[in-house]
Amino acid sequence: MRLRSVIDLVSRHLKPASATLNVTTHRIAPTDSVEQLARDLATISPGGAKELLTLVKQGLDSRTEEDRFIAAEALCTAIYPKYKFSEYGRLFLEDEKFLAYYRGVMDPGNWHSLDRKYTLDQMLKLVRHIDGEVAECGVYKGASALLMCRALLGTTSLVHLFDSFEGLAEPLPVDGRYWKKGSLSTSEADLHETLRGMDNYRVYKGWIPERFSEVADRTFRFVHIDVDLYDPTLASLAFFFPRLAKGGMVLLDDHGFASCPGAKQAADEFFSGRPESIAMLPTGQAFAIKQ
Repeated sequence: MRLRSVIDLVSRHLKPASATLNVTTHRIAPTDSVEQLARDLATISPGGAKELLTLVKQGLDSRTEEDRFIAAEALCTAIYPKYKFSEYGRLFLEDEKFLAYYRGVMDPGNWHSLDRKYTLDQMLKLVRHIDGEVAECGVYKGASALLMCRALLGTTSLVHLFDSFEGLAEPLPVDGRYWKKGSLSTSEADLHETLRGMDNYRVYKGWIPERFSEVADRTFRFVHIDVDLYDPTLASLAFFFPRLAKGGMVLLDDHGFASCPGAKQAADEFFSGRPESIAMLPTGQAFAIKQ
């Protein structure tokens, strides 16, 4: 089947501005008929959606970038209608400097945390004017820590990094079944490799909150919590939030993910009844600002 036939089929279940879909310039507006579209696409050939992907890919060489985006949205709508594309042309995807950073610290092909890393990087700009240190609970290989170290260059502040380097502790029932003891294990050497060339950080190896007391006399402008589970999330908030400077921020990496129900519950419990509110972001993160 030719790409033209595929586009015609897609167009019958999407609402184009005209009766015929122009494959080079037309803007497609999704409708609620995605389930029927998915069923019809599955009848195109024995290969179903897989063959559709091949056909669309073969026909895209002469299309503009925006047209490729539109085709990708149509394909995604057919295969996974739960996912909702954002608008075309978001400028953060053109930030070559940031993309180069990300490629340098993440596994090849893994873009799953690009939006979260970018959000972290931007939010660090909001606390530049505040005196205080920065801390991270749950460091892994240091991709986020590198952004924090860079943000503090030219200041006398430090980034304080807390991690067991043995992976996660034993999850509680509230944490669900996604995580296992030892998940996300890495070495401290991996962290130092990521932060090579930086000297404005300190590492505290141990289970949270065993070594928090070593920074009990510090004030913080920004705290990043990325520990996935109920107990360490609650312990991190209980220790660091009272030590945030006024206007300081805590950013929770795991709050909006189905894989981390315990982390969300811990944050919800901590902020219940407090004057500060916790705000969910579409990236899956959440944040709160100290009053």
